[in-house]
Amino acid sequence: MGQGMTVRKIAALMRRHLVAVIVVLTIAAGVTYSIVSTPPTYSETATVIFSAGPSLADSRASASFMIPLIATEVMMSQTMMSSPTQNQVRAVGGTASFELVPYNLYSLQYPDYGEPITMLTVTSPSPAAIQRTFGAVLGLLGRRLAAMQAQVPPRNRIQDSLVGDSGIAAQPGSSMRVLGGLVLLTVIAVFMVANFLDRRQYRLGVPRPRGRQVPAAGQAR
Repeated sequence: MGQGMTVRKIAALMRRHLVAVIVVLTIAAGVTYSIVSTPPTYSETATVIFSAGPSLADSRASASFMIPLIATEVMMSQTMMSSPTQNQVRAVGGTASFELVPYNLYSLQYPDYGEPITMLTVTSPSPAAIQRTFGAVLGLLGRRLAAMQAQVPPRNRIQDSLVGDSGIAAQPGSSMRVLGGLVLLTVIAVFMVANFLDRRQYRLGVPRPRGRQVPAAGQAR
């Protein structure tokens, strides 16, 4: 447009395409309701440490045992995230989403597992589901680790321990930022749709409605 859009021109543009404006606002209202009505998401995180048994920890060879510990950490994490294991967790009531991520000092493409540590994260809209899943994952992890070392003397077995449990907490939401962005997008969409329809009518030769004409002096009424 050659001239800048004043508030009066924008208001007239909205009135000319009131139906389209109402449709856009209705869609935006539906999206807003969906965002507002979505329940908050909760999560619980903890660190699982794999360590050597008492006899190995007390020996001078404990430093060289770091490689088997890291290998066990990675293997158990991958095993727990496999589909069969996830099905087993769900079978005992662990319905929440969970993940075990090995401690990685570099990237996924070139991992560098420097410590025998893995991070357990459980997420769900239901705190009760998180509690059940958290216990199910840790219980299954302990049983898998014990079964893998069934032939190893107890004092030489790799042990898993839990530290840094965050407890169940609501994830920090960004709903206000989302709603703010939605408002901005709605304003832009309303203007763009109305402007598009106005230009389309202009190209098709449809006359735009004008205000009431005031007859000139002396003109017949």
